[in-house]
Amino acid sequence: MMERRCVVIGSAPDTKLETIGCRLHGDEFIACADGGYIYAEKLGLSPDLVAGDFDSSPRPEKGKYTMIVLPVKKDDTDSVYIVRKCMELGMRDFLLFGMTGGRADHTFASYCLLADIAYKGARARLIDESFETEVIVSGKRIIREKKGCGFSVFPFGCESCMVSLSGFEYELDSGVLSSRYPVGVSNRITGDTAEITVIKGAALIMTENRAEP
Repeated sequence: MMERRCVVIGSAPDTKLETIGCRLHGDEFIACADGGYIYAEKLGLSPDLVAGDFDSSPRPEKGKYTMIVLPVKKDDTDSVYIVRKCMELGMRDFLLFGMTGGRADHTFASYCLLADIAYKGARARLIDESFETEVIVSGKRIIREKKGCGFSVFPFGCESCMVSLSGFEYELDSGVLSSRYPVGVSNRITGDTAEITVIKGAALIMTENRAEP
């Protein structure tokens, strides 16, 4: 039995509906953080779960969705809370939308959330109109159908990481990347498939959604 994917929609103000819609298959568990439910409704989706403090967006009408109202003063962001709630429900494969492009600090917090999910043995990809971003902890990813797309890799949450790259303009064989020197920025995928292996540590990878003309 295939594991059900969880789509989490946040409320970043410049979220593009087409970015979300083109990634959905129709059988996902839809969870919305705060005003993310507004984007879901515009896509014709009925969220399975909505959670937030609704300090910057209207609260859904009572009884419309399964909803958890959170206090405004709390340690977790609305997105962190709903992802952890979905993990408690058994979700292990996440697509995250509407979590970049607003406040820079919230975007960085979204990257930290990717790391938290990865360290717990699950997978999450953060998608916006420009990039697909993921954190890998001592593992491998194969990237398909992205020839010509930009790619960057950085140590994340650690002083350095060791990676191997194949199918890229700049390849590596067990190279060590330092958090103080962003040498992994602005690479490019040159193969029909590309492979990144994180041998040691954790790496944040950013893959461009489309190649430059």
